[in-house]
Amino acid sequence: VSAMAPFFATFITLLSLLQIFTTTNSARVGIVAPKRHGFSLDLVHRDSPASPLYDPTFTLTDRAVEAARRSIWRSRHFASRFSGGVSTKIYSPMKSGSGEFLMKLALGTPARLHWAIADTGSDLIWTQCLPCESCTGRKMSMFDPHKSSTYKTQSCSTSFCDDLPTEGKYCNNDRLCGFHYVYGDKSYADGVLSKDTLTFDTGVHGTIKFPSTTFGCVHDEAGNVATAEVSGLVGLGGGPLSLISQISSAIDNKFAYCLISYYDTNSTGQLKFGAGAEFSGTGTVQQTEMAQGSDQGTFYVLTLDDVSVGGKKLNVKFDAARPTALGDAKSIIIDSGTTLTLLSNEAYNPVESAVASAVEFEKVEPVEGFSLCYHVKSFDLQGFPSVTFHFAGADWELPPENAFLPVAEGVVCLAIVPSNMGIAIFGNVAQQNFHV
Repeated sequence: VSAMAPFFATFITLLSLLQIFTTTNSARVGIVAPKRHGFSLDLVHRDSPASPLYDPTFTLTDRAVEAARRSIWRSRHFASRFSGGVSTKIYSPMKSGSGEFLMKLALGTPARLHWAIADTGSDLIWTQCLPCESCTGRKMSMFDPHKSSTYKTQSCSTSFCDDLPTEGKYCNNDRLCGFHYVYGDKSYADGVLSKDTLTFDTGVHGTIKFPSTTFGCVHDEAGNVATAEVSGLVGLGGGPLSLISQISSAIDNKFAYCLISYYDTNSTGQLKFGAGAEFSGTGTVQQTEMAQGSDQGTFYVLTLDDVSVGGKKLNVKFDAARPTALGDAKSIIIDSGTTLTLLSNEAYNPVESAVASAVEFEKVEPVEGFSLCYHVKSFDLQGFPSVTFHFAGADWELPPENAFLPVAEGVVCLAIVPSNMGIAIFGNVAQQNFHV
């Protein structure tokens, strides 16, 4: 919190705030925490020197290309979770190597600290657990259930087992609730649904414990489901197994985040819960409802009515008859773990055309994963337009640094790309420096 204070002081008067409300399921875990204060945790970008995934050899182009690849992978993964516009129960949770922001958490008694991906596109909290001969994580840092006095497995008769996706769920010989998830690249994760005490060190408000938190203990994997440095994931989605849903009564159904700039990997973002997630401001706070009639489970889905470039509305013609993975052609997922923003062709094409008309710099061959790039002499983004997303009841104006990315020496690309997967996603570059 203290590290972000000067950051907010600089930007709070310049930026609009978008406030998003959602209703989650009632909590089924206890809490040992000062509820009235709420609490905050640090979010570390995967490319930050403070991140265990940091690679000092990565160039600007390496970062951009890998981020674009992860964005496309996530859109495909999201699309695989829908059939005919209806959310299916047949899906695998996100891999820990596919996210963008990391957080620290501790499991068990005594508590053991772990790095995990914070992901609004997933529900299940999971981590690699000993014994696991096939796991990619470092054995010394993996969670050992036998060393925790509060660890318990969950039987097949528990409600949390019922909440697991039908496909991949099974009962083992001990009648314990097991899961076996297979990904599109043939990698897989196999484990047991468990519960233990989840502990967060909030700094300002001390240590907060959530006893009997349900999570997945992975004991077998193939294909780098996790990484050696990040052995798990914290699901922040809207489904019943997510952290948000499990602790909902303790946080009054509220959470928020502020994601740091793509350019500033030396700072940390914030993930706020309960009273810590509340914010206000006359004329600066906007609200947009979740897409009405959508039963998307995990995802936070908004309604996109139109887009403006440089203050000029494009009057995007959404095809109501065109089927999409989300059902409604105007539906778009707001996601913390996807770097780029992905739009359907009917929305993307007029955006690209308007940007091309507004920008006078020389076009260059797009860098892999991007569609529109320019040669520039500096990265100050002078001469690049703002892009406004007109959600239902809220206009989210992106300054140029939220719509364009430096991807190589002297090259800037539009951080919005077309989606061919029937999924539109409002990514984290668009959201940076906003309190959501």
